[in-house]
Parts: sequence; C-alpha cells; structure tokens
Amino acid sequence: MMDHCDELYDITDEYTDRWLSSAHALLEECLGRKEDSVDGDISSTSRTVGHINVLVTSGALIPSLVKCLLFRLNDFIAHNNVYSSWEVGKLQCFKWIKERYDNQNIRFCVIGDGWEECVAAQTMQWPFIKIDLHPRSSHRFPGLTLKTIGYYFSVVYGSPEAEDDKEQS
Repeated sequence: MMDHCDELYDITDEYTDRWLSSAHALLEECLGRKEDSVDGDISSTSRTVGHINVLVTSGALIPSLVKCLLFRLNDFIAHNNVYSSWEVGKLQCFKWIKERYDNQNIRFCVIGDGWEECVAAQTMQWPFIKIDLHPRSSHRFPGLTLKTIGYYFSVVYGSPEAEDDKEQS
C-alpha cells in the first residue's frame, strides 16, 4: 500500500510540474532544515526563528487532512494547524489564528491563489503572496523563495535591519 501511495505522490508531483517537491523544499527552508541559499535569503542562521505553518483550506476538514497526509505535508503542518473555511470563510479562520498566536509576537503571511484569502489578508493587514497554478504565470509557485517572502514581509512589517537598529538604540 505504501508503494502505491509513493507512486501516486510521484505521479502527482510530475503532473503538477513538481509543485509538491517545490512546496516541500520551501517548507524545509522555512523550518531551517535546509541550508540557506547564497543570495541573501531572510533565513540566515543568526536570525533563526520558529516558524509555524498553518493551512487554511476551503475544503472540508477531514478530506483536507487526508490530502495533507497523501501530499506528505504532515511533517510541516501539524494536524491542529489545519483549518477549514468551508462554513465560516477565510477571514474568520485568520482571526482565529491571530487570536491563537496573539501573545507570541508572530508575523503572519498568506500565500494563496484566491480572492477570498487576498481580501482577508488585506483586512488583517498581513502580506499576501499570490500564487497561480497556470504553467506560464509569472506568479507560479515553483520558484517561490524565502528571499521573495522576505520582500513581502519588509513591505508590511518593515525591514529586519531597521528592527535590529531600534533594538540597539
């Protein structure tokens, strides 16, 4: 059965232009499991912070949890960090997430492909990174890096260097 699941994963990854393996590489980089790239990503070893990955899906919760297992995301996203916006909408889920992590000085970023998460991110004043599933899009997911995410963070939250300067003053 596991061989069949592995084969299904490989076929899906190939069919989606390596979308799954790109997602894994980015999540590994976010969690600090991968060496930092040489072109100045935001994840330098001196600045390592904890990352919490949360999935907000418009699908029903149980099938979404199963997809997380099939797509091998369970190492990156804990089951209790999967939210379904099926009945309540993305904005309500984002509010619950903010409330859940509010005491921990966490910065949020939304990566998605739909208008609902874009509007909800704007309402929450969180950066929104649009990804597009079409192969010729300029916002194609394979290729998203921590450096790019860092640009979005700096626009909304300010540059990390400015924060370091404030702390030293």
